[in-house]
Amino acid sequence: MELQHLFHVIIEKQNSIMKQIIYILTLFIFSCKAQQPVYPLNTSASKLASNAYFKDLNNELNYYTGTWKATFQDNAITLQISKQIKAPIELFGKNFYRDQLFTRYEVRKNGVILESTLNKDFTNDTGFSVRSAYTLDSGNSVTLLFSGGNCNVGIGTVVLKKINSTQLSWGYYPGTTTRNDITCPTDKDYTIYLPETKDLIFTKQ
Repeated sequence: MELQHLFHVIIEKQNSIMKQIIYILTLFIFSCKAQQPVYPLNTSASKLASNAYFKDLNNELNYYTGTWKATFQDNAITLQISKQIKAPIELFGKNFYRDQLFTRYEVRKNGVILESTLNKDFTNDTGFSVRSAYTLDSGNSVTLLFSGGNCNVGIGTVVLKKINSTQLSWGYYPGTTTRNDITCPTDKDYTIYLPETKDLIFTKQ
């Protein structure tokens, strides 16, 4: 009986120690999360430590979310813009987190789809992605980066500007418009389907 009692005492002490360890680890995890520095959305990351979080403190990105449509040169363009909270990004060789806009799009002509990323899985392929980089004028304008299509053709910036509660203007400025004949395969489509223009009016649906 004494031996059995001793076993019970040992087990109870072990359980008590395990509970203390779990409690300490929990406090440590919450402490680490609480200490993650949070900065306004447009803060420069050049001199900041890794894992800083650039947060949309004033909800400047919210206006742009939703479905927007426009017509350009007989093409019907649809944008589906969502807001990603605390998305992981890499800047200056360091890892950070940022609230950002993520844009999917579709271009049709006479009902035929020319290009669409509405259902594209971007998990392992960031081609054709359009993500916000920064806002200007208290959120009245936002600049997005387009990664380009095949072989990064069309890589450039997209600028969206508020007009009113249901309309915004679009400006797309590609940095490259042709493929590299040496490194790019010939069996890919290198057409830029996004509207290469400025002041194109999109209407919210």
